[in-house]
Formats: sequence, C-alpha cells, structure tokens
Amino acid sequence: MRHVIMLVGIYTMSSSVFAAEPVKYNCTLNNAERIIEVNYSSDKTVPCTVNYTKDGATQSLWTYETTEGQCEAKAAEFTEKQKSWGWNCTENTEAAPTAQ
Repeated sequence: MRHVIMLVGIYTMSSSVFAAEPVKYNCTLNNAERIIEVNYSSDKTVPCTVNYTKDGATQSLWTYETTEGQCEAKAAEFTEKQKSWGWNCTENTEAAPTAQ
C-alpha cells in the first residue's frame, strides 16, 4: 500500500509538468492475460479512464475528469490486487510520440 501512495505522489507531481505518458500493465497467469491501462483523451493527464481487458473484452473501471494522478494510482492499485491473486504483472512503458 505504501508503494501505491508513493506512486500517487510521483504521478501527481510529474503529471502537471510533462505530457501524459502511456500507462499499461500486462498480467499473465496460466497462459491467460489481463491488461490494465490508462487512456487519455488528450496529451494531458485528465480527463482519463482506466480500462481493464479480460478474455478479449474491455471495460472501463474508473474515469476522472479533473483529479490528476488518480487514474495512474487506481491502475497501480488494481495491478497490485492482481498480483495478490497470483498474477505476474509488468508495466509496459512506451515513449510518447514527439511533436515535430
């Protein structure tokens, strides 16, 4: 839990300075896969949605309109819950496209 709180602080401080970076966790267990990802509607961190893909079906778990860092914190928290259930989760970080 302390790890999640630290992540919230880091994301909140960095989210106002940098453009929204993709956040995606891939979790696997016995050849099954779950994906937890944060989607942004612009290059800013809000509004945002936390999506969960299970068995090929995606559902939105949380949506925040104004609270920076909340989607990232919820995604990290849900990932930790998956790990407690035996899933092996890794964060995929992809570089955001740069404007030219």
